[in-house]
Amino acid sequence: MFDEPNTPVSTRAATTVLVVDDEPTMRSLVARWLGSAGYRPVEAASAAAAVDWLQQIDVHLVTMDITMPGCCGLDLLAQIKQRWPETEVIMLTALRDTATAIQAMSLGAYGYLIKPVEGDELLFQAKKALERRELMIERRQYTRTLEKKVREQMRLLRHAHEETILCLLSASRYRDEETGGHIKRTGLHCELFAQVLGWPPDQIENFRMAAPMHDLGKIGIPDAILKKPGKLTQDEFEVMKTHTVIGAQMLEGSESSVLRMARDIALCHHEWWDGTGYPRGIAQWAIPESARILAIVDVFDALTHRRVYHEAAPEEQALAIMEDGRGSHFDPFLFSVFLGLVPEIRRIAAENPDDQMGEPAGELLLPATPQSAAEPPLALPAAVQALPV
Repeated sequence: MFDEPNTPVSTRAATTVLVVDDEPTMRSLVARWLGSAGYRPVEAASAAAAVDWLQQIDVHLVTMDITMPGCCGLDLLAQIKQRWPETEVIMLTALRDTATAIQAMSLGAYGYLIKPVEGDELLFQAKKALERRELMIERRQYTRTLEKKVREQMRLLRHAHEETILCLLSASRYRDEETGGHIKRTGLHCELFAQVLGWPPDQIENFRMAAPMHDLGKIGIPDAILKKPGKLTQDEFEVMKTHTVIGAQMLEGSESSVLRMARDIALCHHEWWDGTGYPRGIAQWAIPESARILAIVDVFDALTHRRVYHEAAPEEQALAIMEDGRGSHFDPFLFSVFLGLVPEIRRIAAENPDDQMGEPAGELLLPATPQSAAEPPLALPAAVQALPV
């Protein structure tokens, strides 16, 4: 009478059904029906006892009365669907109330059977409820798998995006003195800064990729100026300053959030907090925060690493030089944040050094390129001129 030929007995035996009813006779009868059909029934005389079972074992299906002492069946149904959403529920009740039935179904019940219940009817409903449960689990697992694949594809796309950016920077480095180590450190320092400031994760990642493009516009500066080992004339300096505009124009119009950020950085990383920078002479919060951060980490990295135009300055000397620019060159709040990050910045620099030829030791972000002559540190505080050349 209660056999289900389409459901393997071994599968049903591994399926736990919790029978919740304060009437011992009805509870025992339902449990016997379920056991005869091959399911594993457990019994609870109250909502509290039912919750105890649910906390202890994996319950696949619950059959329960609506009218019980203490917590009523509808309240227990809502709790089950909130805490154990994969557990199916069939309501067994003597209440012939359409509104109650609608409420039970809206709370997530699979079925609503009126007592006295026939065994065949109950087992049919149980079979269908458990089939829906399996289908929902399969869909949820499929969704998780799909989401994982989408995340992986997005990761690969962003990696390809980053590789494209690095290839672009590699081209510019054939004409400039910046090392692969400097480019990598700049991105990592900016990433660290954004993390401490509480930027959203996607913006942090964008910043790491965008920051190294700050001097991209130097590809448009004539070699006679870009590679001049000595101090630039005023006219030459005016030409050099256009690398900010050239870089912004190269990055203009992109729909990529990375390139849009890179455009702002390229254009504004030589703007000063007090408005005396270039190319537009904007000040304070009119300068994008990304450019204000880049200005700090770029100067510090340039000062503390050897270049053609100067030896590496000791950290204390570099910080003293930069302190003179607090509130004039640098955003005073961000500079204070930077001072707190110096130990971590020092660690990042140690892990991503330049070798003796000026190229990064170990794994490279970019292909090695020949060392070229360098421009003087045009946007640094005047005290930098005191460094050895």
